[in-house]
Amino acid sequence: MDSFTYFVAFYSLILGLGLTELLGGFAHMVRAKALKKLEPQTALLALFILVDICSTWVDSWLTLKHVSVDFAGLWAPVLLAICFYLAAATVFPHDDADHERLADYYAERKRFVVGLLLAGEMLIHVTYLHVFEQRIAHQPELFWLWTVPYNLAIEASMVAIMFLRSRRANIVLLIVLLLLIMIPYWDQGSIQNALARQYGYG
Repeated sequence: MDSFTYFVAFYSLILGLGLTELLGGFAHMVRAKALKKLEPQTALLALFILVDICSTWVDSWLTLKHVSVDFAGLWAPVLLAICFYLAAATVFPHDDADHERLADYYAERKRFVVGLLLAGEMLIHVTYLHVFEQRIAHQPELFWLWTVPYNLAIEASMVAIMFLRSRRANIVLLIVLLLLIMIPYWDQGSIQNALARQYGYG
């Protein structure tokens, strides 16, 4: 077993535990017959976490192939997976009484949850450093016209969600985040591949 396979098995386990917590929170609402009380904000945030975890797992094939099985190589991806786990474990309330005040629960917890997701984005950048270096060296237009604006859009949306109080603004921004995270992964990076072709990259 090579180091990549050895580590990804562990990494996938932590991400999988995050998904288990997320789905378990949703299942708890179903068992409590509180599904009709599910707030759009909570539902959209949970869906975003689900998609974000899946996209990060997809990215691991590209970003973690050269990971070294030591603390120098593992700290960023392990902390990333922990951030996702904690966010996923918090998005749905565990106390049935909070089902009656789900909008308030969302408002009280969103900075913590989205802050963890934002920290996760920073850690993703750490795991992507060698990819960024290669892209700047060999595909600079792709880096500056796609990679930078794309990541800034995601991170700016997260920061805005943390501080905006309007329910409508939160719903709109969560939908924007979902579209941002889903579109590039829907068809194997078709957008960046189209840009790469435009500038003559292989």
